[in-house]
Amino acid sequence: MRLKSIKLAGFKSFVDPTTVPFQSNMTAIVGPNGCGKSNVIDAVRWVMGESSAKHLRGESMTDVIFNGSVSRKPVSRASIELVFDNTEGRAAGEYAKFAEIAVKREVTRDGQSKYFLNGSHCRRRDVTDLFLGTGLGPRSYAIIEQGMIARIIEAKPEELRTYVEEAAGVSKYKERRRETESRILRTRENLDRLNDLSDELGRQLDRLKRQADAAERYKTLKAQSRDLESLVFWYQLQDYKEKQQQERVAKEDCQKIMDQLASALSTNERGRIDAQVARENANQLLDAANTAYYTHAATLSRLEANKEAYEQQVKQLTANQERIQNDIDTLKTLIAKDRDEGVDASHKRALLEPKLQTIEADLTSLEASIATLEGQLNAQDSTRSQLAGELGRVKSEITRLETEKQGLERQQRLDRQRLETIDQAVLQLADTDPQVIAELEAEYLVLTERLAEQTAEHERLKASHERSQAIVTEQEVSVREHRGVLQSADAELQKARRIIEAESRIDDREISAWVSRQSHILGRVLEYIELPGEDRSAFEAAYPEVLSAFVCQDLETLDVDGLPAGVRVVSLDYVNGLPQTVKKTSSHRVADGEGYTDQGLRFGQGWVERVAGRATGILEIQARLPDLEHAQEQAKSRLADVEVEFSRLQELRNQAVIELKSTSESLAALEKQSVQLSHRLAGLHAKNQEVEASRLRLQREKQSLIDAQSQIDQERDDLNQQLDETTRLRQSIQDQLTPMHQTLDADKASLGRLRDERNQLMHLRSDLRVEVERLSGIESRSQTQVERIEGQLASLVNELESLTTHRHTLSDRPAVTDADLKAAVSESQRLEQALQVARQSLGEREECLRQLETERAGLERDREVQHQALNERRLKEQAIEIELSRLQQELNNRQANEVHLIEIEQRFEGREAAESELNRIDTRIERLGPINLVALDEYQKELERKAELDHQHAELTEALETLEDAIRKIDRETRALFRNTFDAINQSFGEIFPQLFGGGEAWLMLTDEDLLSTGVTIMARPPGKRNSSIYLLSGGEKALTALSLVFAIFHLNPAPFCLLDEVDAPLDDANVGRYADAVAKMSNAVQFIYITHNKIAMERAEQLMGVTMSEPGVSRLVSVDIDRAVELATTE
Repeated sequence: MRLKSIKLAGFKSFVDPTTVPFQSNMTAIVGPNGCGKSNVIDAVRWVMGESSAKHLRGESMTDVIFNGSVSRKPVSRASIELVFDNTEGRAAGEYAKFAEIAVKREVTRDGQSKYFLNGSHCRRRDVTDLFLGTGLGPRSYAIIEQGMIARIIEAKPEELRTYVEEAAGVSKYKERRRETESRILRTRENLDRLNDLSDELGRQLDRLKRQADAAERYKTLKAQSRDLESLVFWYQLQDYKEKQQQERVAKEDCQKIMDQLASALSTNERGRIDAQVARENANQLLDAANTAYYTHAATLSRLEANKEAYEQQVKQLTANQERIQNDIDTLKTLIAKDRDEGVDASHKRALLEPKLQTIEADLTSLEASIATLEGQLNAQDSTRSQLAGELGRVKSEITRLETEKQGLERQQRLDRQRLETIDQAVLQLADTDPQVIAELEAEYLVLTERLAEQTAEHERLKASHERSQAIVTEQEVSVREHRGVLQSADAELQKARRIIEAESRIDDREISAWVSRQSHILGRVLEYIELPGEDRSAFEAAYPEVLSAFVCQDLETLDVDGLPAGVRVVSLDYVNGLPQTVKKTSSHRVADGEGYTDQGLRFGQGWVERVAGRATGILEIQARLPDLEHAQEQAKSRLADVEVEFSRLQELRNQAVIELKSTSESLAALEKQSVQLSHRLAGLHAKNQEVEASRLRLQREKQSLIDAQSQIDQERDDLNQQLDETTRLRQSIQDQLTPMHQTLDADKASLGRLRDERNQLMHLRSDLRVEVERLSGIESRSQTQVERIEGQLASLVNELESLTTHRHTLSDRPAVTDADLKAAVSESQRLEQALQVARQSLGEREECLRQLETERAGLERDREVQHQALNERRLKEQAIEIELSRLQQELNNRQANEVHLIEIEQRFEGREAAESELNRIDTRIERLGPINLVALDEYQKELERKAELDHQHAELTEALETLEDAIRKIDRETRALFRNTFDAINQSFGEIFPQLFGGGEAWLMLTDEDLLSTGVTIMARPPGKRNSSIYLLSGGEKALTALSLVFAIFHLNPAPFCLLDEVDAPLDDANVGRYADAVAKMSNAVQFIYITHNKIAMERAEQLMGVTMSEPGVSRLVSVDIDRAVELATTE
């Protein structure tokens, strides 16, 4: 995988789209300082996924975008594309089949980066995975940026380890290990959650189990309660049927009483109707008398009222005449007064109008004068405002100049104080004594020799410990094997004993009791019979029932009366004679027509069966019991011997471990002391370098401050000159403003006086106008008032004449005479007597009717009482019917039939006993407390869920073991790969170092025994030197040492290309020549692209790429093919 070209656009100083082609394996990039050569290196690192702006020489990732120049505007995006030639198929994964691979990255001002592989959008991780194991990466050993060559040597052991890992291709293993560890962490978290769920589910199952048991008891009690409740409902049904019959009888009695009361009410109704007719007749007579009486009374009242009204009307007419005459007199007086007021107002208005015209003329003249003066004032005020604005600007400029002057003086004081501080700091800087450094180097050399001796001793003890550990491991395996043999012997022996014990055990209580009473029972046949191995299976087939029989000394002494059924007892003589009865042949005769075989088959004429009795094989097991016990003892003896030897070997291994640990501690202490001395030496060298750098920095800062002082003096003189000129300009403007202010004040005073005079005239004009309008109003109102009053006066005169005529008419014709009034009073008295007689007759008739009504009301009340009683009976009957229906429906719902209820009733002595039992069961149900009736279903569901969780737990545990095995496998492979790579790089490093230095030696060291975490340190001794620390090397020696290491890595695992940025800067010409030779030699396998200022390195390059910055801030590329140039020169 070879780098074919780099395409840059908007990246740092490469603002224009630029393609950098690489046509050879040795390309040198040259150009002056600051032209943008290193930006090519940064571009490659950036595309490969560099995410730190610091490593790209910036503060943020957007700093890689071109930020503009003097003649160029900033751009909004930057993009880099690397084109690789993959004809050899070195790319990993799916991209191995592509002949050309393009990796592109874009970034915009909002900081969003995009990655592309062969034009397809991808992730940063995809780009990283593409280069895993190739030696390429944003911070790999294949890209050495400016100043990094020295940092490789001075890097920490852990950082150096990363280069070895990259060369070994361990990065992909580390990525797999990281992913596996992440999966292990997630798996353990899932296991923890499953354990929590399982624990919680276990507690929930316990609770549900208790609830399910309670629900089961509840269902049982509830079923009993329902039966008893049905019985109680049946009792209540019978009670309500009796009450229903009683209510029917009572309802019929009430109905008879109701019929009697209805007959009495009918008789009363007839008498009441007759009384009502008589009352109506009397009432008609009374109405006629009332009508006659009240008609005459009305006539009498009308006559009296007419007489009184006539007298009142005469009085009212007289009063109205007097009132109207008074009103006429008053109106005549008002007419005279209003006419006088109108004449007076007209005269006053005629006097005020000429005076108002004079004031109007004076106001017009004043307005003209005021307008003229205001115009003059506006012009003067505009001029004054311009001068005042100019004066304010001048004052602001003076303030700014004075502030700037004070700032310069303050900065000058600070610079002077800083100069004094710098002089004191330079005096305080001091270098470390060289004698101290020499003593520390000598001490480090002695310590290195001791460290080598201790390392050799440690390796010897380590090898011895490993041999001891191997022997102990073998012995431990032997112990486990012997323990397994013993456990197998124990298990087989115990199994045999359990089988024999099971055959000898008496499970039936009756048989066991009978045997315990028989003193002559010796045991089972199985305990007394002994047969050769070839006859045992045949005997078991022929006599399966005999093996379980009991043995007694003599059958005559046996109590056969109490012998349980199915029990066989044989005599001891019979048992002793059994072996002689067994004759081994291919077929054995037991009885006529029957036989048996060794394979456990019994047969007869027309039948065959396999004997599978409980005792099959028991004789063989009993015969093997002594052999099994002997095998167990031998296994115990051999295990004891092996364990003694194992303990002895463990003791020897422990002693070796103690010695190795002591040696390791001593070695660690020496290494720690060596590292401390090395760090101390490095610190002293670094301190000297820091002191020198600080001295140079302070001198540069001092010179900068001195130059700044001179510049501040010049700026202060310029400010003083500007301040003087501005002060003179301020005085000139103030001189112009002073007389202008005086003139303006006088004109303003005149204008104020004119305005006051105008205001007075305007007020006077306004008052006169108001007075004229008021007088005109009075004149108009007086005329209107006179006309209105004259109209009222004419109306009153007409009304007075009409009243006078009407009064004369009333006086001539009176309304009512006294004789008519007396006759009417006499008739009224007669009619009143007739009315009293009619009223008395009506009262008698009404009294009779009231008596009948009272009687009727009593009957109605009695009937209502009986009706209510009847309704109550009917309601009770309906309630009973409803209750009967409810009880019957309840029984129907419970599916209780009368036969079943009668059966339940027979269990109790009576109704009270049944109810008492129901109360007792209800009490037990209440004591159960709240019942979860769905607990049974929930319990089954939770059991299934628990099984599922257990299954998941088993799967996760298996997955965890698999992942842990994978981690161990990755660690084993990583250790082996790292060790092999380290050894190969160390060997190559030791060979390349003398080539670049012309002699000397160098090697790599591990800082720890653990190959997964150990660091790597470099030891280098140039020719003729015996320095004990890498920090004692010069800058050029450090660069050559670092190059030796990089070339050693490339020798083992060559990356597709190598980028070197001014790594030859600290080298002299001789070393540059060796460096260039090494690069040329390795360029056959590796593509080298290096930035250099050295002519020798340029001469060795096959292709030169020049970077220029003819336009400030913009880099451009100039390409030169060396071979083509030589060819052209030769041709010319």
